[in-house]
Amino acid sequence: MNLTSSSSISSNNHCGTTTHSGPGLFEIQISDQSLQFTPKVIDDPVLTGSQILSIANARPASDFLLFQILRDGALEMVRPEQTVDLRNAGTEKFLVFRSDRSFRFFLDERAFDWGASYISGATIKRLAGMPSETTEVWLDAAGGHDRVIDDNEMVDLASPGTERFVTRTIQITIKVNSRDRVVDHRVLTYWEVVKLAYPEAVPSDQIIYSIDYASGPHQNPNGSLVDTQSVTVKEGMKFYVTPTDKS
Repeated sequence: MNLTSSSSISSNNHCGTTTHSGPGLFEIQISDQSLQFTPKVIDDPVLTGSQILSIANARPASDFLLFQILRDGALEMVRPEQTVDLRNAGTEKFLVFRSDRSFRFFLDERAFDWGASYISGATIKRLAGMPSETTEVWLDAAGGHDRVIDDNEMVDLASPGTERFVTRTIQITIKVNSRDRVVDHRVLTYWEVVKLAYPEAVPSDQIIYSIDYASGPHQNPNGSLVDTQSVTVKEGMKFYVTPTDKS
């Protein structure tokens, strides 16, 4: 569907005040759908959408969509002939998409218009302004079959219906030496597991900790963990941590 209404992006990550890089100079920041911004310094305080696309090397302009990230975090489409005044605070960030249409989805009950037919789990987290390590993105699927969207998974926004995403803080209960422990991220390091069993543990020449695990996810259902290694965890996973005196 073709959409021209504005949508919301987390203002914590994307809004600010226009940067003056010198007398008569203005800095704008331009990104594609990855949300990795590149600064551009210009000397004209008023630009058209076509000029901004040209600065981004997005040619011809008819092949691209341009969105401006407003001071309040809203994302608003800028037409090629439309002008933007960089002297106003919070007008310096723009998104460029190679596309002729935008796609609407909902994230935490807020409507977003996106200029590409695919979006990754990691990008959804950035739009929500949520920390990647401790947050999960869930797709609210029909029939109650909600599922987690991995950071590198691409969701097709052009499929029938409107996608609805929800962000949730990770809370996974695992068992460490038969005791329940709740963790807020899906990848644990060796020392994080050790400290769940022995909170006062520190690297030592006298004591080494052996870690075995079971009931893990498909990529690591069971095995052992040594210093410098990490492991992906899931609900109900079991760890056995044993200290050994090396002396």
